Amino acid sequence: MTPTADVIYEDEHLLVLNKASGVLTEGGSEREDDLEQIATRHVGKPLHCCHRLDRLTSGAVLLRKNGHYKAELADLFEKRQIRKLYWALVEGVWPTSLRRIETQVAPVGSGVWSNVESRGKSAISTFQILGKSRESNLTWLNVLLKTGRTHQARLHCLKGGCPVIGDPFYGSKKPAELFGLHARELRFRHPATNEDLKLIAPPPANWDATLASINR
Repeated sequence: MTPTADVIYEDEHLLVLNKASGVLTEGGSEREDDLEQIATRHVGKPLHCCHRLDRLTSGAVLLRKNGHYKAELADLFEKRQIRKLYWALVEGVWPTSLRRIETQVAPVGSGVWSNVESRGKSAISTFQILGKSRESNLTWLNVLLKTGRTHQARLHCLKGGCPVIGDPFYGSKKPAELFGLHARELRFRHPATNEDLKLIAPPPANWDATLASINR
């Protein structure tokens, strides 16, 4: 499609794109394309994102082509019936026993959120180790979001003691060639056809060398 978004799935109602890191999901301008603008040019009519990814996070984003199933799609997200699985490359060796993190999160500044003790919104994530590299001091994780809070995966990796590689807000501030969070998979039932969809977004090409170096 473009260097910033590839088509993963498309039918008359839905479009799923693999967003590149650095691209806004929405809120762009004449000077900067966002994913909605890219999708609109691809289809030839306005499209709208059903959810958002952070600018730096790559991966699968669901857009609707019309208003026929707007309420049904919103209901799927509201009832957490869309399964969102992420891949994370994190600094350090993730504890084998740490499989679930539950915190409260809240905004603490301009565009920055934090795990807080009280008065935040509940956030729950589960984790599975896919591989480790002691030489590079990093871990490759599956991160399944049970809730959809802002910066949730990034904050929960930080809570686990292993921040996402290249994270300018919650990481170690060391220079990195990549941002280590990717929305790998969306699973949901199509509101029009009732088909169970499992849509997978390949990670960015600049992940290849790092993944190849990890012991699975």
